[in-house]
Amino acid sequence: MIGQLLTGRYLILKTLGAGGFSETYLARDKYLPHHPLCVVKCLKVSSNSTISLEAAQQLFEAEARILDQLGQSHAQIPKLFAFCREQDQIYQVQEYIEGDNLGDWVAQDRRLPADAAIDLLSQVLPVLDYVHSRRVIHCDIKPSNLIQQHQDGKIVLIDFGAACLGKESSSVDKQENLLAIGTPGYMPEEQEAGKAQFNSDIYALGVSIIHLLTGIHPQRLQRDPITGELDWQGFLSGSSLEPKLLEILDRMVRTHARDRYQRAVDVLSDLFLLTGVHPPTKNSAIGWRRSIQKIVKPAVAAVLLVGMVGGGYLYQHRYQTSAFLAQFQGSASSRQALTWLRDVPIESTLDRMLITPDSEVLVTAEANHVLHLWSLPDGELLNALHGHTDAVTTLEMSRDGKLLVSGSDDRTVRLWDVETGTLLRTFEGHDQGITAVGISPDGQTIASSSKDSALHLWDLQTGALLQTLTVSTGTVTAITFGAANRLFSASSDYQIQDWDLQTGTLQRTFTGHTAPITGLRMSEDNTLFSFGADRTLVWDIERETLVRVFSEDSANPMTTLLDDQYVVTVHDNGSVRRWTREAGRLVKTVSGGFEQSLDAVLSADHRYLVSWSPTRRLQVWQMSEE
Repeated sequence: MIGQLLTGRYLILKTLGAGGFSETYLARDKYLPHHPLCVVKCLKVSSNSTISLEAAQQLFEAEARILDQLGQSHAQIPKLFAFCREQDQIYQVQEYIEGDNLGDWVAQDRRLPADAAIDLLSQVLPVLDYVHSRRVIHCDIKPSNLIQQHQDGKIVLIDFGAACLGKESSSVDKQENLLAIGTPGYMPEEQEAGKAQFNSDIYALGVSIIHLLTGIHPQRLQRDPITGELDWQGFLSGSSLEPKLLEILDRMVRTHARDRYQRAVDVLSDLFLLTGVHPPTKNSAIGWRRSIQKIVKPAVAAVLLVGMVGGGYLYQHRYQTSAFLAQFQGSASSRQALTWLRDVPIESTLDRMLITPDSEVLVTAEANHVLHLWSLPDGELLNALHGHTDAVTTLEMSRDGKLLVSGSDDRTVRLWDVETGTLLRTFEGHDQGITAVGISPDGQTIASSSKDSALHLWDLQTGALLQTLTVSTGTVTAITFGAANRLFSASSDYQIQDWDLQTGTLQRTFTGHTAPITGLRMSEDNTLFSFGADRTLVWDIERETLVRVFSEDSANPMTTLLDDQYVVTVHDNGSVRRWTREAGRLVKTVSGGFEQSLDAVLSADHRYLVSWSPTRRLQVWQMSEE
């Protein structure tokens, strides 16, 4: 087919590979500007194939449907551009992934460092979780179906030719699930029997990691005669692995499906929950990427890749580094400076503070239990709010900046009019001091929690107690509202609770943090950011899964800010760090003279930073580019 022009559009350049019922070619799209590269996959059943032409055609068409569904919504799955019939040929046109194939790594008998193996798991597991959430089983996870993109280092999962839909779905002929399709050695027993399950992919990924770590093809591995499990650790050749990583890999490749992890998200949770198992360090992952680059010859060349950018928006996501790779590639791209503007003359120590959404007013809660409102531009005292009789422990502001909510150790929650300084309402009902407060997006409901582990929901207009929720696993440390009558709370046992406010029931508990959770923030697209003493985690609420993990440089922020592009964390070592929301990559570091502060707050427009410490008092800083 080399040199053939399919449908007058796709010029076949060379053969990339062949499988049991298809051949794959590199091609150029002659219709688009710069003639970008693409992949053409043709249906072709070999004479010695055990699959009938009819079954192969069903699988080929199923692959096209699956790619059309998955690839358009996930950056680490190839997109389907076309599904065509020409004369006696049936073929797909897919996105070309320019990068390094991990199959070439094992072909050179090279071994993957342990830290890079952790990073690889961290990248592929979220992709598997997404695939499984769409009721799809890949059925052919192996190193040669994993490609590390050159542009951003992300791992892309390719070749859905063996994929089938899970047993709970009925949109694909049941015959597909009876076919034992996959790669020998990477298939668990149930898949060999034609009964693939979602955790069959978890087995294949675990075996792939073991292959990359040991250099031993899985067909050469034996099973322990007593336990019946894979006996692979003896092939590590003296290299030591974290014991917790060994436990995770062993559980991924259990012989019986019932003994394995059931979901990809469960593996990912254990990867970051178990003591001592962390994402890779900077040097190890750079070494892995450089090692692969030395082994694998660059495909086609970067000049051809320039032509691919003709697709414009389709490729923008590739310039954003993955959250996991950002931990070793993500040095700050630029730096800013902090300029001291003024001291704020508070008369006592500070308990809490915040800045209004319009970046005009600073609210301070001081040890004398009085709330003061200050003009940020000129430092003028605007108002003093009296009412609390004990330390103010938490502050929250409505989205329009008109209402202020304060919680105190005096067991009350108070609602204030910011413009007039008037106390509008006092909410009483907690048995102990308040730990967190929140205002619903529609401004109609206030949520409050206390040390008695109770969550109260109040009608903001009438002050009536609407309902009470009880957190059974610890004291609530943070609260945020979600969409569609949902409330999220973080507890002192490092868990996040998802509440349905319509029914008053706990829907789901999220686990992933290994240290106290200090803050929760919900983005406009219903993505939850949890800030902890360990690091920042990002959760997809609709899919109920952990999707991103920031590096340890995001740990233990004094305050955080979330906008449509960035996450900003402020730390007590005098640094303000700006991260991309999409990839969790550190892109900017702000430095200044507020080291060893006990508290800090940042304005929404990133213009002002206010810090407080007993020795340096309350100071207002202005951020500016160096």
